[in-house]
Amino acid sequence: MDEEINRVYWVMKGKWNMMTDIPDFVQHHREVVRYLKSGFTALTDIRAFEIPAPKVLEVIIEMTKMMENAGMGRQAQIVNKKDLEGIRASRYVMKEVDMDLKMMQFGSFEEAIEWLNR
Repeated sequence: MDEEINRVYWVMKGKWNMMTDIPDFVQHHREVVRYLKSGFTALTDIRAFEIPAPKVLEVIIEMTKMMENAGMGRQAQIVNKKDLEGIRASRYVMKEVDMDLKMMQFGSFEEAIEWLNR
């Protein structure tokens, strides 16, 4: 998290089958929004993230909605462009959270940062 530029950074890796795989996930999301101002941006690296189990995906959607309600502006995701299944799952989350226009996917950190800084 960078309070000065009002941005949160997330790196999601591996396969999350149960919430016990990510015990602090919900707590970290709730804590981070206390330090950011409305309009904050988010950069999420999901290049090494596998599609999670359905119950975990529900929690990811819930936390994304919570961040949206807390004033999240735009979110950039760094994706592995060869991972079509992962991109589809990410777009599913965007649609569920109704953030289609505020969330974009990029193949590199530099592209994502450039878009967020506009």
